[in-house]
Amino acid sequence: MKAFKIISTYLITGVIFLSLPQAIAQDTITKELLTRESGVWFGESTNEEGDKINHYSWHGYVEELELARSVHFDVDADTKKLISSLHVYTTVSASGKQTESLIFNSDGNVGSSVGVIDGNKTIIRFQGVNTNNIIFSGTIKKELSENGTKSHETWNDVIFNGNYLASTPRSENRKLVDTNLMSLFQNGDILTDEDRKTAGFLESFEKLIGKWEMKNETGDFGREIQWRLSGMGSLLVEKFNYINEKNEISGGGINITGIDPSNGLLTMWSVDKDGFSRSGGWDLISDKMTGQRQNDSRIIRTFEGDDTMTVYWQSKKNGEYSGEDGKYTLKRVENTQ
Repeated sequence: MKAFKIISTYLITGVIFLSLPQAIAQDTITKELLTRESGVWFGESTNEEGDKINHYSWHGYVEELELARSVHFDVDADTKKLISSLHVYTTVSASGKQTESLIFNSDGNVGSSVGVIDGNKTIIRFQGVNTNNIIFSGTIKKELSENGTKSHETWNDVIFNGNYLASTPRSENRKLVDTNLMSLFQNGDILTDEDRKTAGFLESFEKLIGKWEMKNETGDFGREIQWRLSGMGSLLVEKFNYINEKNEISGGGINITGIDPSNGLLTMWSVDKDGFSRSGGWDLISDKMTGQRQNDSRIIRTFEGDDTMTVYWQSKKNGEYSGEDGKYTLKRVENTQ
């Protein structure tokens, strides 16, 4: 069903607590619960046209951010070509009783979910906006087997583009021996679509793609930043780490840049262990200079060459940005997609 291209048939670890006549039990969501599906999973379905679709999902955990990550791929079972992807960032709320997730898919839809876990059962409630600026929503009920190698789920009360679906047949996923999705590409189980083009806005950020590092006065690493494409070329993802004097990661976060389907504007969302928010955007000042707006500050990055950037912060006063605070240099150490 086309509604399920919103997000993959095999969705997230985020869940919502609904106002029910009889409240269900809720587990305190520990790291062990949040990561119990870690690894690669596989499922199958048939779409409205009768084509068989393979579904691959990967669940992982970013230790330093206390953040769960999920990636979901829909793949043509005959050609092995990648059809669509879904990317989910999940944190645990301050109450410890629900998860909160930020959702992006390769078609440009953006959404969120919240939720609860009761033993092996999970209730998922999602809502978002598609590229037609129309709200979609639904509920997913999921149950994990006792040995943790299979899961079953149904979609309920799905509304998409004005169409309502009461319930879907029960589907099954099984855990694979693979520990990451890269092996599926290497083995030919998933083939990328070479004809698919990246989003137009990403051309302005091509120089950023790769891994960058800043060293402090003693020559030790002080900051690590990596930019990469995601969502089959629809998103720019920035992961940054702060490094302390013991050469340990002391903080950081993830910024995701894409087009907000609700208004068509280039937007940046931020994720860390405290949750997620729509935090800013970009000013493309020149071919060699970018301004990254985040809350009331702006980070200026000026390319001094292909592999060197000068970086500093500006503050917003009277509606304008000014200043050159905390200036430092970033060096490229890796240039990868």
